[in-house]
Formats: sequence, structure tokens, C-alpha cells
Amino acid sequence: MKFIRLCCCLLSTALLAACTYHSKLPRGIFAAPAAEQRIAATVLLASDKIAQKQFVFKDYHSQNSVHSYKIGLTDGALTAAAEALATVFETVEVNPSKHAANYDYRAELNYTVTGTKTDNLESVQWFGGQPPMLETRVLISVYDVKTGKLLFSMFASRQNRLEMSDASAVTQRLENKGKTVFLPVTGPVYTQNFGDDLRYTLARDLSQCLTEIAQTLAQNRALFEPIAQNNVK
Repeated sequence: MKFIRLCCCLLSTALLAACTYHSKLPRGIFAAPAAEQRIAATVLLASDKIAQKQFVFKDYHSQNSVHSYKIGLTDGALTAAAEALATVFETVEVNPSKHAANYDYRAELNYTVTGTKTDNLESVQWFGGQPPMLETRVLISVYDVKTGKLLFSMFASRQNRLEMSDASAVTQRLENKGKTVFLPVTGPVYTQNFGDDLRYTLARDLSQCLTEIAQTLAQNRALFEPIAQNNVK
């Protein structure tokens, strides 16, 4: 009998410890209309110049369980940044920077998400209370391929509190009340819903930053038109 109880305890512990969420930023984050007349130039967005490849979040709000979240940033962020650049340039492709000689411009994306209280890219931690504030920073730099000269940099940032859904809030309250008998069920449900909330928050803030950057790029398109005119000749 004691052995059976021990096995049940070990099983419950394993279930609680296994609350891990894995996902990635979706494509289609950025959806702004292209300029009526785009610049006839080619841009390589460097796929090998990534500051932060994934967002890691550790949730210690409950004494009964710990939740871990890992969201890949690379693919979704590069795709969204390329779409933002394509609002002004006719051709934007994501490729390693070693292929830059085949393009007019090389662009680099520096995108990071941290807690507002730390610049640590390794992990954001939450120990209960209000959901943490996340700081999103996006910098896109554009270089002339022939000269290697930096032509223009565009920066945008957002500070927003992590947005929790009703489903996350309800299952979180159950955990905080110590309802350990329900944790094998509520733990995974909470992890899935809160992970989706994280993913939504990251995508929303990145989209807002890229919208601002696309507007800045459109306002300064004259910086890039001389090369486009030379290409036409």
C-alpha cells in the first residue's frame, strides 16, 4: 500500500514538473499595405545576424508547480521584418549574409524581448503578482552592399504587460489555492493557455514595432532611390 502511494506521489510530481510549453512566433505577424510605387532595388535580410533566437519564460507563481515556456523567434521575426521592408522595396529575401553580393542592400534585424527589470536574454522570470512587463526592442539597419556603409537605422520599442486570457487567470487561481488534486489537469491546461498568451503578446508587440519602422522607412525612402535609378539605367 505504501508502495502504491509512493508511486502515485512520484507520478503527480512528474506531471507537475512536465509543464513545459514549446512554440514559435507565427508567420503573418506584419500585414501593412505596400507603397503604391516601391523602389526597384533588392534587399537581403541577413538570417545569420540574430540577437535572440528564442524567448524563455519561467513561471514560479505557484508553490505547487513550475511552468516553463520556450518560444522560437527567428523564423516569425525574420519573415515579419522582410514583409515590413517589402512595403518600400520591390525585392526582399531572407538569406545568409554571405550572399549579400547579389543584392543592392543588406539589412540586419536586431530584435530582443526582455523583462523591463533586466536585459537578460536567457530567461524572464515571474514569481506571482501582476504579470510582468515585457520590453520589445526592434532595430533594422540597412547597408549599401557595394560600399559596406550603413545608410539608415530604424528603431522602435514597446513596453507592455503580458496579456493574460480568462482561461489562464482561472486555472492560475486554482493552482494558487493549492488544489493539488486538480494539478495534473489544471497544470497542463494553464501552461497551454498561458503559453498562447505569451505568443500572442510577443507577436502583437513585434507587429506594432514593425508598423512604426515601416512608416519611418517610407518617410525616408529618398535615401535609397539613387541606387534604384542607377539600376534602371
